Amino acid sequence: MRALLHSYSIIFFSQHRGFATVLLLVTFAHPAAGAAGVLATALALGTARVLGLNREWTDVGAYSFNSLLVGLALSTIYEPSWALGALIGVGSLLALLLSVAMGGWLGGRGLPFLSLPFMAVLWLLLPTAAQLPQLGLSERGIYWLNDLYALGGEPLVTAARWLGEWTWPLLPATYLRALSSVLFLDSVPGGLLVALGLLWHSRIAFSLSLLAFLGAYAFAVLTGTLSAEGGAYNLGANYMMAAIAVGGVFVVPSAMSYALALLSVPVTAVLLGGLSTLLAKAGLPAFSLPFCLSAILFLYVLLLREKPTRGLTLTPFQRYSPEQNLYAFTTDQVRLSHQLYFPLTLPFLGEWHCSQGYADGGPTHRGDWSQALDFVVRDADGCTFRGDGNLLNDFYCYNKPVLAPADGVVEEVVQHIDDNPIGQVNLQQNWGNTIVIRHQPGLYTQLSHLRPHSVPVRPGDPVRRGDVVGYCGSSGRSPEPHLHFQVQATPYIGSRTLAYPLAYYLARKPAAQVSASPPALARSAGLPYAVPEAMPPQTLAWGEVPTAEEEGPAKAEPAAPAAKSRKLPASLKKLVGLARGRWHKPETSQLRHFAVPLLGEALSHPAAHRPLSQALLLPPGYVLHVAAADAAGGGAQTWEVLTDAYNKTYLRCQHSGAVAYFERDEAVFCFTAYYGPETSWLYLLYRAAYRVPLPYLPQAETTDTFPLTVVSSPALKWAQDFVAPFFRFVRPAFSLRWAQGEAGPGSTRALRLHSRATVQYFRREQLLQESELLIQDGALAELRVQLPGRTLHLLCSAAA
Repeated sequence: MRALLHSYSIIFFSQHRGFATVLLLVTFAHPAAGAAGVLATALALGTARVLGLNREWTDVGAYSFNSLLVGLALSTIYEPSWALGALIGVGSLLALLLSVAMGGWLGGRGLPFLSLPFMAVLWLLLPTAAQLPQLGLSERGIYWLNDLYALGGEPLVTAARWLGEWTWPLLPATYLRALSSVLFLDSVPGGLLVALGLLWHSRIAFSLSLLAFLGAYAFAVLTGTLSAEGGAYNLGANYMMAAIAVGGVFVVPSAMSYALALLSVPVTAVLLGGLSTLLAKAGLPAFSLPFCLSAILFLYVLLLREKPTRGLTLTPFQRYSPEQNLYAFTTDQVRLSHQLYFPLTLPFLGEWHCSQGYADGGPTHRGDWSQALDFVVRDADGCTFRGDGNLLNDFYCYNKPVLAPADGVVEEVVQHIDDNPIGQVNLQQNWGNTIVIRHQPGLYTQLSHLRPHSVPVRPGDPVRRGDVVGYCGSSGRSPEPHLHFQVQATPYIGSRTLAYPLAYYLARKPAAQVSASPPALARSAGLPYAVPEAMPPQTLAWGEVPTAEEEGPAKAEPAAPAAKSRKLPASLKKLVGLARGRWHKPETSQLRHFAVPLLGEALSHPAAHRPLSQALLLPPGYVLHVAAADAAGGGAQTWEVLTDAYNKTYLRCQHSGAVAYFERDEAVFCFTAYYGPETSWLYLLYRAAYRVPLPYLPQAETTDTFPLTVVSSPALKWAQDFVAPFFRFVRPAFSLRWAQGEAGPGSTRALRLHSRATVQYFRREQLLQESELLIQDGALAELRVQLPGRTLHLLCSAAA
């Protein structure tokens, strides 16, 4: 029954069963046509099952809706008879075969087959039907009240007369008749039911149908092609379906997609006029062919773009709802953007600081080489060295191990260059001792300024993430020991840099910058040194005062003449950390997931909380039994971890059929999508553990954004749906914190996580759900949920 209903709703690119039921009932405005449509669809579905066709495509109605259209069209044209039944049966099977064949051919090119199989079958059957004397043309339009009487008796006839005698304004009546023509009707009441069902299914699709109708109406008025009766048929299915397809289904809805939908109107008009004239000479109808060609033309052009246009994004995963396509895309664009990147990690152990970031105006990261990072080690005062800082070994980062950021193969190694004395630079050999590693085709990392003869690998050697590939030094253009790290697309030392995120790391925000002058800082620090008035005013860096010549060129530019640099007194060197900002008590570390370190941030590897990581491992085949602590809360349920055809992992509730897709890596567990009833217990877990960081972060708060589908208020949700392609005013939010006083990363004690799901709009906040997760002995033990008006306590246990 589900696949049968989906065969109706997918005509409008929907899986909404309520809308499907409305469409099914509307087809029975002509009882014979409605029955023919049901039988043709059932025959196609049964044949698809017998042939073993793709179950997913069969269930969504993709293989059977063309058979439905064949049944509706033929039964509208001809009177009921055994000959018509046989013709519909043959047409239904032929439409199924053509749907599978065209789906394979066009689908392999990223294009939908739409109703092209229906048109092909109709063109084959109509000439055949003309040779069958048993088939007579239908007079149903003349005796339509008799059909209604046979369907619903006198009450239905009375209601139809009342609606028919009601005087409708010309424009709304034309729109409704045009909408009903999708189902081969010419009825204002039928169009009204279809319009209400479309509005129920999607506010975006409904607004696009209005936009297309008004655009077609205006185009007809401007060109003088509007008929005396308003051109209901010519303003019908083709314009609306093309606009919905390119404006909200196969393209993510946006202001640009609405413009594209409006642009499809004149294109469809030309196709409709030209094809109707040409096909009329052969005695064939155009029906939905202009819509198919218009939509496929626009989509194919978008596929051939060299560079995607902002606002015209092809739908990456079809959810059969413009709203769900939009909300999932905008949410996943941020949450799942890491899937676009190969994971790279910090190339060091312990805590280091970012001393130069991406294009932050530092002395060397500029132009095509601006997307690079420099790292140093600082003490509690923000200083990079101990003592006077006159020796390389005085610097905390000197001779510290440098790690491979990911698996790869060594591409190039330079390690013969001597380290520089403190305060001096080697501009002739800018990069100093360097190693370049190839991780993927077109993806390389470069680590520079290493200590001489410290690289233990050679070109061609494989390395694993975390392997020691060298030691931090001060070679090349490096006035003090530090590590230079960059990502590039070519294997050459000094290649242009790429902006590329690091997979996961802990970051502490830099302390507030101070505006005091160096002499004031010296006095406040109790240091017996005053900075001369002639000292250049720029920020001090690396224990030296760079001259104008040294500030200009980037590291990869040709070497400049040797620049003058002078050492600083120890008292002034101590001011370097103070001049950059006071380093107070460390702030709370935040987990960064596929992000770029910022200037001044303290960075380190996250330490996984073993019990939490184990509890949320959830391998395929894992089974979880869930029961209410209170017997009145409902019977026990079973959740099982499965994988789909795309190797995506999800939890499935055997009780409700609901599924919740999730992903996890070494740092984060997160749910990515939920399908099923909102009354399911699995939906509560989806909102309670929407994003869980796996490292030990007792003081940090994790935040994320839900898709708008979690909003429970229909009025609020519908209002946002209408304007969602243009702006968002409703923002569902998620937050999670560790309970106070929880155990450390290696502890086996119970761990409690508190989370909140809220909706923010017009400076108001509505609480959707407040939850507490209990992790005990490396497994999910309890879930407590506070909902508006009720509380639920669930007990969880893994199957033996």
